[in-house]
Amino acid sequence: MGDAERDALARTMTSTRNYSRGETIFDSDEDTPELHVMSGGWAARSVSFKDGSRQITDFLIVGDLCDLSALGQGSVGRVAALTPAVVTVLNRQAVTAAIARHPNLAKAFISIALVEQATLRVWLAYMGRHEKTTHLAHLFCELHARLRRVDLVGDHSFDLPLTHEVLADATGMSGVHLNRVLQQMRKDGLITLHKHHLEILQPQRLRELAEFDPAYIFP
Repeated sequence: MGDAERDALARTMTSTRNYSRGETIFDSDEDTPELHVMSGGWAARSVSFKDGSRQITDFLIVGDLCDLSALGQGSVGRVAALTPAVVTVLNRQAVTAAIARHPNLAKAFISIALVEQATLRVWLAYMGRHEKTTHLAHLFCELHARLRRVDLVGDHSFDLPLTHEVLADATGMSGVHLNRVLQQMRKDGLITLHKHHLEILQPQRLRELAEFDPAYIFP
């Protein structure tokens, strides 16, 4: 995007809002005139089930748009803060008007949508076809690549303020299975995870285990 598109998008911003851990940022069951961009903290998209369980379908970090699907039809699920979060609020009608006036802004939103779709396809593939150690390794590689893009990585380590329950809900594992996989990854010398800080000790080995190719998140 150029300066004109950035200025147009800036004019759609209405406020900044703080959310507590667990608080809903967006719910597809509620009609809202707003869009929400992460300015700090972590959030997750998820789908909940009648038995009280949930499946996390994406993590959201600084710069991510929480509810792009609200611009169209068929939005499903909920976005909730996983940590204290800061969100920039945009006026949805103003965003739609800005997109209509600025073709490059429209292209930027299309690119975001394509990355979201590609990420979901990769998550589905790993959920259904890969051994869970490979699945978790891929998640760590993906988060490392995304956080590095927004300067939240120090070499091969980063803050990972996610509980074991959250990681289990993202990978389709039970808590017991997740602990077993983490212990094996530590034993193999691939990672350390202490006080919500993850260090990747052998980046190349982890990428090979994960079969990780970041092309889907960096079009």
